[in-house]
Amino acid sequence: MELSPAIEADVSARIWASLDGLVTEMRAERKRMQDLAAEIAYISAPAIAFTAVPYAPPGWGPNTGYNWAVQRITLSGFGATTDYITAYRGNSTAHAVAAQALYTFQEAVAGGASAWHPGRTGLVLKGDESLVFGGTFTGTQMVASIDVIQLTDAQLPGFLL
Repeated sequence: MELSPAIEADVSARIWASLDGLVTEMRAERKRMQDLAAEIAYISAPAIAFTAVPYAPPGWGPNTGYNWAVQRITLSGFGATTDYITAYRGNSTAHAVAAQALYTFQEAVAGGASAWHPGRTGLVLKGDESLVFGGTFTGTQMVASIDVIQLTDAQLPGFLL
């Protein structure tokens, strides 16, 4: 069955419009992924060392406009098996309270290390947030090493999906 020229032109125009729309969507998705890659990075945050608790590291945390999705926190320096350190969300020692508690680190071996992996989106710190540490330890120095994914405020909603 042969189509009339008018029908062929109409079908061609509809196919062209559909393909054009699909190409536009593919380009937009590629740009979104490129922007995402430019605005998200896996970094090793500066280590935090302290000798007394509670302790709030000054100036530690993401800058304004950025967020840190904490992937791992490892504490080392436990002096005894009775030592424990609790991490809190906050930016001053006044935030070392139960309502801000995130995780308690404890190690069954003196001198050992204890790690917490909160998951990809289990602990997100905003530009005005940091960590505070409290508890008790008999070691000489506690060191927290932390891996984070840093992302801009604009990318946070997509990252959380």
